[in-house]
Amino acid sequence: MSCWLLLADPGSYDFDDLQRDGRAVWDGVKGGLAQKYLRGFKKGDRALIYHTAPDKAVVGTARVVTAPYADPEDATGKRMVVDVEPMTRLENPVPLSALKNSPKLGEMAFLKIQRIAVSPVSRAEFDAIVRLGRP
Repeated sequence: MSCWLLLADPGSYDFDDLQRDGRAVWDGVKGGLAQKYLRGFKKGDRALIYHTAPDKAVVGTARVVTAPYADPEDATGKRMVVDVEPMTRLENPVPLSALKNSPKLGEMAFLKIQRIAVSPVSRAEFDAIVRLGRP
């Protein structure tokens, strides 16, 4: 099982929407490197959901429930999507500043590659962030 960080724009689709829907197609990923990572997803992988501005925080966890498949909205047939379902909402969102200031998280790809919609997270990083989100 691999772990990932997925960016969500809370103005268009946020973790509350995912919880309400119970399952969603994770689409809108257009960047080349993010698409490369998305192609590496496997059913059962775990993901951290990060809200972009104004929140700028990890707010919950999700499970990947399908292998990558062609985005039905992409006429070129090049972009991929996956389906995800919510797991848990973090009791305390973990802000970007906490990620940057944690010695355990300094090597995260998300912190090194600005504005990437999908990035890998080690299991240790995933667990550390979930711990930060507990009271």
